[in-house]
Amino acid sequence: MRQQPRLGFNRRRRAVRAWNIETVILVALLVFGTALFVIDVRLRPTILAYAEARALTIATDAINSAVNDKIAISIKYEDLIDYRQDNQGRIVAMRLNTGEINRLASQTTIQVQSTLRSISEDRIRIPLGQALGSQILANYGPWITVRIKPLGTVQSTVVDKFEQAGINQSRHKIYLEVTATIQVVIPLVSSTVVVTSEVPIAENIILGEVPEVYVGSEATGIVVPSR
Repeated sequence: MRQQPRLGFNRRRRAVRAWNIETVILVALLVFGTALFVIDVRLRPTILAYAEARALTIATDAINSAVNDKIAISIKYEDLIDYRQDNQGRIVAMRLNTGEINRLASQTTIQVQSTLRSISEDRIRIPLGQALGSQILANYGPWITVRIKPLGTVQSTVVDKFEQAGINQSRHKIYLEVTATIQVVIPLVSSTVVVTSEVPIAENIILGEVPEVYVGSEATGIVVPSR
């Protein structure tokens, strides 16, 4: 006599099998979610710090290039400093050409802002292994996309320094100090970084004692040196 299939047993077996599959999926999702959380909490500060360092380097290079290629190439020391010499050719009095300095600072601000806007259109891709400091995985992904966005207004200031250049000689160096604020953006997080770069644009050797420097405007930022 032919045995009838046990329908109730088959239903229970299918139910147990379905329950096992659902349990495996649930456990896998739980493990995956926990792993993502741990990776995010532990690695995000490291990745963000690396992205900030890369962005700082790129922004600084962009500022220096903007000043050197567009600004400093056309500037002469005599354009910025008016000085008077004695009969022996020594500089005995100096004063700033404040009009030229203000024009230079304004031109620098416009040029740097334009340069930073151009790099904000680029996407910087960093291998995760490189961000984690792994030498073995330095050139392998997954890749992290970093964006740089300029924030606020660039500030440009002309400053100067006196350095010893030999016996009874001083080197007078003039710099453009540029400060900009950028936003570093990586997936799901961002931070703000202040970039400051000091770029030399002109210099002159002064024989004898350093004369007084008369600041024509406090806005120029040039400091009168101590004797």
